[in-house]
Amino acid sequence: MADDSDYEDPEFDERDAVADADALADALEDELADAVAQPSRQLPRTLVIPALILSGAIAAPLTPDGYSFAQLLYAAFLRHPLEGLITLLGFGAPFCFGMITLALASSGARVYQAIGERLLVANLSLLHAQLVLVAGTLVWHGQGMLPAALLGFAIVSGGFFIVHHAQTAAAAGDADDPGPRGPTQRWLVRWGATVIVAVCGWMRLQVLIELRFGWAIELMLGACVMMTVLLSRRPSLAASEQ
Repeated sequence: MADDSDYEDPEFDERDAVADADALADALEDELADAVAQPSRQLPRTLVIPALILSGAIAAPLTPDGYSFAQLLYAAFLRHPLEGLITLLGFGAPFCFGMITLALASSGARVYQAIGERLLVANLSLLHAQLVLVAGTLVWHGQGMLPAALLGFAIVSGGFFIVHHAQTAAAAGDADDPGPRGPTQRWLVRWGATVIVAVCGWMRLQVLIELRFGWAIELMLGACVMMTVLLSRRPSLAASEQ
């Protein structure tokens, strides 16, 4: 007589196999859900090209007299180092934006994501502040073509940037969390590039009052358009990326 302990029920084995398959499917679904819920925070390497162009535009003719921003910055540092630093961080914010993007895109995952995002947030904050200051000055003195439009754009875009950053930072969770908080690098670079495109378009509009800026504007405009195209959200991530 066969020992009952050696007997294996085929139906029982089949139920175990089905249970294992269900558990594996649930695990895969959870991993997929996590991947979709977490937006990609790393910049693509293809951003190196437009970021390099934007950074290099600092040496291209910018003013109507043909001076580059690098020459203006050099003169500011000669007058006083503090003046040069303020000029770099303020008026030079678009070029600093290009350099930061170049460093982040070329370094990839070797740079802690939160550090890159904080650098971009600081740079874009200065960019928006400088834009409001310059636009308000132009409106006050009645200079330029459609200065009120530039001021309106500066206020609306700056306000949206503040609100969006606050919302995403609040949604990120505990302030003690060492992970990235707030908007992703992809969103920040896309937003900064969009703002620079709008400003360059306004500067090119000044040709209607016979004020022609140098071709550095075209370099900046083209580089930032490339950035926005490269960072356009895919349909599958459009609902999840902040």
